[in-house]
Amino acid sequence: MTLMVSVSGVRGIVGDSLNPDVIGRWVRALAAILPPGPVVIGRDSRTTGEALSAAATAFFVASGRDVHDVGLVPTPTVQLAVELWHAAGGIILSASHNPGQWNALKFVDHGGSFLSPERFQELVAAHEQNSSPWSEARGYGGMQRRHEEALDAHCAAVLQGLDVARIREAKLKVALECGHGAGGTLLPRVAAELGVDLHVRHEEPNGQLLPNPEPTLGTLTKISEEIGPGYAFLAMTDPDADRCGFAIPGTEFLGEEWTLPLVVAHRLSQAKGPVVTNLSTSTRLDVTAERHGVSLHRTPVGEAHVVAGLRELGGLIGGEGNGGVIDPRVHLGRDAAVALAVLCEAEATQVGGLRGLAASFPTRIMVKEKLPISENEGKGWEGPLESKLGPAEDRRDGLRWSFPDGFLHVRASNTEPIVRVVAEAETESVARDRIMGARDALENS
Repeated sequence: MTLMVSVSGVRGIVGDSLNPDVIGRWVRALAAILPPGPVVIGRDSRTTGEALSAAATAFFVASGRDVHDVGLVPTPTVQLAVELWHAAGGIILSASHNPGQWNALKFVDHGGSFLSPERFQELVAAHEQNSSPWSEARGYGGMQRRHEEALDAHCAAVLQGLDVARIREAKLKVALECGHGAGGTLLPRVAAELGVDLHVRHEEPNGQLLPNPEPTLGTLTKISEEIGPGYAFLAMTDPDADRCGFAIPGTEFLGEEWTLPLVVAHRLSQAKGPVVTNLSTSTRLDVTAERHGVSLHRTPVGEAHVVAGLRELGGLIGGEGNGGVIDPRVHLGRDAAVALAVLCEAEATQVGGLRGLAASFPTRIMVKEKLPISENEGKGWEGPLESKLGPAEDRRDGLRWSFPDGFLHVRASNTEPIVRVVAEAETESVARDRIMGARDALENS
C-alpha cells in the first residue's frame, strides 16, 4: 500500500508504508519549516500510537526541539495545546476513521490549526530536500509530559461561553459512544462539568476500535436500537474525537450530517455571522443560513480549507458534515467535545429542544458511496462524469452539481484510495438515482 500524502496528513499501514524511517523524515521536515520553539505531540488510542509517538519525539529532540508530550488525547486537545502554550507546532499520531492497522501523522502549525495547503507544500518541499541538519549533542531538546494539563485546559476552553447553569438545571440524560478511542479521555469530564447524566459505551481508550469506528448513519442507527429510548440524544465520536455523530433514538433524526446543522442553527439563534462549510455538507446549512439572514460559504473538503475560510471571513461557526464542528470561540479545529457541549446547550435552551430544532428543517436525505480506485485511475474519471451528467458547477474539489433539493459531489478521497460519491435530495430514491448515475459513468469509463 502506497503512503497517502495530502493536506490531511501522511497515512499508511504500519510496518508497510508507515515505519519509523518514514516518520523520521517527515518529522525533520516539519522541524525545518516551523518557527523556533517547542512542539507538542499527542496520539489517539491505536495500539501502535505509543511506539510511533516515541519515534517522532526522538526525531524532534535530535533536531533540537523541546517536546511537550500530551500522550493519549483527542486530536483537538493537541491543537489547542499548541495555541495556548504558544508552541511552534505539533504532530498528532492518528489515522482518524481508518482501520486499526493504519496510522498517520497530522501536522499542526503554530497557532494550533493544521497546516494550510500552502504551508503543506512547504513541508513537502522540505521532505523532498531531506537536508535538515541534525543537532549537536549539546543542542538536543528535552521532553516534558503534560497529559492532564492539556486535558484540563481543553475542558475549560469548551465550557467558556456556554450557559452552564441552564444546562445543569436541565438535568440531561445523554448517551455517548466513545468506541475505545481518544474521546474517552475528555468528553465524559466535559459532560460531568455540565451536570449531564452520561451513559458511556466503550469508554476505555484501549485502541480496540469498533468494526465501524466512524459515526455514520448505519452505525448510529445500530447503536440507537441497542440503547433504546430515554435519552435526550446519542453522541458518537470517531477514534481521535474530532468528529461527533448525533441521534435521537427512536426518531428519524440521526446521522453525522445532523450534528453541524443543529449546532449552526443554535449558534445563529445567539449571534449572527458568516457560516463556513465544505462542498459535501448538507444543504440544511443553506436553509438555516437563509433563515437567519447570514451568508454561507463552501470550501473544498478538509479541515484546513474550512479553517482558512473561517479566518478570512471572520466566521461565527463552521465545520464539516461528517460531524466536525469548528467553533472559533474555542479554537479553529474540529472538536467532538465542542459538538457535545453545544448540543447539550441547545437541548437545554431551545424551545422544544433538539427534537424541535431538527423538526424545523425540510426533509433532506443524503446517500454516500465509496468506489475503489487505483492509482492509474485516479486522474481520469472526471471527463466521463461530465460527459454523462453535464458540466459541473464547482470543480474546486472534484465535481459538484447543485439541485433545488440538494446536490451531487464526486471527489477523490484524501485519506483512502477511493472516490467518494455524495448525493442529497428530498427523497432517498432521488438521491440514490444521482449516486447511480455517477457510478455508472465511473464504472463504464
